[in-house]
Amino acid sequence: MHKKILIIAVILCILAVSQAHSLGLGAQVNFYTGEAMFAPGLSLLVSPSDIFHIAANWYLNDESNIVGLTFDACPLRFTLLGSEDSLCLKFTIGIGIYTNLMFMKAEEKVEKLIVTGGLRAPVGLNLFFTRNLEIFTYVAPSFGVDFNPSFGLSSKPFFPVAIGARLWFK
Repeated sequence: MHKKILIIAVILCILAVSQAHSLGLGAQVNFYTGEAMFAPGLSLLVSPSDIFHIAANWYLNDESNIVGLTFDACPLRFTLLGSEDSLCLKFTIGIGIYTNLMFMKAEEKVEKLIVTGGLRAPVGLNLFFTRNLEIFTYVAPSFGVDFNPSFGLSSKPFFPVAIGARLWFK
């Protein structure tokens, strides 16, 4: 079952990439406020336009592997410093949806799969050194629903924070 879910996620990412306006590959460090969770990860961001972004993130930590998928619309975008062709600092505010597939581990074996999904409101800063090299940070207040192992509202909102770097192919 876990392999089928990962295969479907990869196929969706490939389909999204084939229609991309731009594609970003990167690494990030993730923190979850309110919980003592720290997870390094890899990121694939596909932008079919300047406003819409589809992201697939893979986080690794001692207790789980997490695959996160997001679809965000960021209509509020402000250039704070510089221009598109040189050093450029941007501020964005958006709204989106997410799903997380958490593969919980025990003694190096996957014990259970937890699936969640919901709404998020990403707020971020992006520093572009060139059109193709970016350092970013964001916080995305989120609230959602647990689908597996049981269905119901998530116990509380959470606030994922990420800091990372991306290489863009436009």
